[in-house]
Amino acid sequence: MAKRDINKKNNKISAKNLIKLLVVCFLCIYVVVTLVKQQIRLSQCDDLAKEYQEKIATAQIEQQMLKDELEKAGTDEYVERTAREKLGLVKANERVFIDINQK
Repeated sequence: MAKRDINKKNNKISAKNLIKLLVVCFLCIYVVVTLVKQQIRLSQCDDLAKEYQEKIATAQIEQQMLKDELEKAGTDEYVERTAREKLGLVKANERVFIDINQK
């Protein structure tokens, strides 16, 4: 009789231990899954940050080019070059050759 009581107590303890073990296992699985998802999201954010940094670098280069062009805008050379290229103007007594092979 005493053996049965001990076995019942061991079975109850084993059932409690099994429940605790399952809870711990589920918690561990949850933590691992959460960490993996966060790592994937972090990788995506890093890629996005690199993309934006490249865009910023390109915009800074373009901004510097525009600043340089703005500084040159007041010079006579710039005005003359713009008049020749965009307006097709020429100086007095200057010969202009037109390449007829260009379309």
